[in-house]
Amino acid sequence: MKLHIAPQEFGRWISVLSQMYLGGLQKPLETLICSCTLLNTDIIYLSQSLHVTCLKKLDLSGNDLSYMVPGSLETLLEKISGTLQHLNLNHCQLKDAHLSAILPALCHCSWLHYLGLSDNPISQASLLSLLEHTAGLMELKQVLYPIPVECCTYLHGLSWGPVNKDKMYQVQAKIQNLLQAVQRADMQWRPHCPSPCP
Repeated sequence: MKLHIAPQEFGRWISVLSQMYLGGLQKPLETLICSCTLLNTDIIYLSQSLHVTCLKKLDLSGNDLSYMVPGSLETLLEKISGTLQHLNLNHCQLKDAHLSAILPALCHCSWLHYLGLSDNPISQASLLSLLEHTAGLMELKQVLYPIPVECCTYLHGLSWGPVNKDKMYQVQAKIQNLLQAVQRADMQWRPHCPSPCP
């Protein structure tokens, strides 16, 4: 079953209505797309719900998850780690400390094959750490990563201004070298660029 919670449907009442929606479901969810303003209580509710035990696709893009880490987001990821295949956390205000906090839970997502992290102000060092830690996830084939903070300016969580192409080339080269070093040439890491990438 697929559930797409959109802002025009729920607005500020997402916390109460998501519980009502999930409470009335007859089958476990396989896809959950939340393109609305989630509250910490929503993530807590999801992490405690029996309806997410079969979740394969989770898209929380566009939600400010920074205040849910550490805490409820890792709990949710741990709960769905046995089934999750597709995870989108694009434009979620996640920084290095947040990524480090969810990394242990991500590493348990053994069926994960896609991870989207674009438009999060994350450093090159954190991206390389993410690659090192997730290299053992043999199903993970595609990672959409943000332009590192060293390569462009971030304003309100969005990459802003021109991308420093020289620095971006260096980041891409380091990622490719690390992919070779961990013997994961089958894994595609590509940056999300607001304009054509170098």
